[in-house]
Amino acid sequence: MNTQRKSRVIINANQKGGVGKTTSTTSEAIIASLPNPEFNNKVCLIDWDIQANATSLLGKTFDKNFPTTIYQAIVNEDLNSAIVELTPNLHMIAGGRDMSTYGDFLEMQYPYHKKDPISIAETKFKRTFHFSKLLESIKKDYDYIWIDVGPSTDIKVDNAMVAADYFIITQETKTYSFEGSIDIIQVYLQTLIDDFGEHFKGEVLGLLPFLLQPKRDLHEEIIRNTKETFGENFTFASIVSNQKRLEDYPEYGISVVDYHDRKIFALFADIFCEIEERINFFETIGDVPETYRYSQKYLDGNKLTTLSRNLDLGTYEFKGDE
Repeated sequence: MNTQRKSRVIINANQKGGVGKTTSTTSEAIIASLPNPEFNNKVCLIDWDIQANATSLLGKTFDKNFPTTIYQAIVNEDLNSAIVELTPNLHMIAGGRDMSTYGDFLEMQYPYHKKDPISIAETKFKRTFHFSKLLESIKKDYDYIWIDVGPSTDIKVDNAMVAADYFIITQETKTYSFEGSIDIIQVYLQTLIDDFGEHFKGEVLGLLPFLLQPKRDLHEEIIRNTKETFGENFTFASIVSNQKRLEDYPEYGISVVDYHDRKIFALFADIFCEIEERINFFETIGDVPETYRYSQKYLDGNKLTTLSRNLDLGTYEFKGDE
């Protein structure tokens, strides 16, 4: 393997469940790993959520079992032991209910003296960055690592968040979701910055809208408010709508049957390309320019482009009862 890879760790973040975090995470990871020349990245997806929805989805998609969870790998201090190859480019570390005890594990690993303020601060740092240190052991093997986190803000989620290079805020186009996006950026992430300063390295790439209800005026208003609050350049060009195929995938796994499936792949191909463009801005000029607008490459309105028709989706094509 190439030992000179510059791995980027990405989290789709929101403090509410059911807003598209797992859909985004799995779809972005799959697109990044496609063997097409414009992608062809080595990718690892880590399921950090105790509900393990990403594990279930990709287990069905690739007919794979996962003998070791991320929690077990952390306890054993060996992330490599939990990695399962789904495709040559896409690997995964499974989630599980045992992750619910991770906070207890950290307390046992790093006890502190309650009357010593220095000990308390040092212990908090060690607990919060425990996973980040372990992650370094596999980062050299991957171009991208996605971590699928649950909808909470406890020490467990903090461990994942401080390990990330970039965040994408997934926002359902409802009023309380818009307010939640403001909260996660201006309160939760700011708290991590205040607590850990330069040790917290994550940057927010932008906000990805999810339209989970029939389109209506409120949806347009939320998008306008988002652009007014954060800047038009902060909002991703693509909007993920609630298509029936996205609802079916968790039950049957991801497969390409017809045009509708290809359109979903094309949608997330554009989302991933925009992710890469935004990362490039951060790593070259330090921020996304105010004038930046992504130009769609894989979906022209509602139509597949030549690029999307040329996506190599053989791994996901429906094989019937074979």
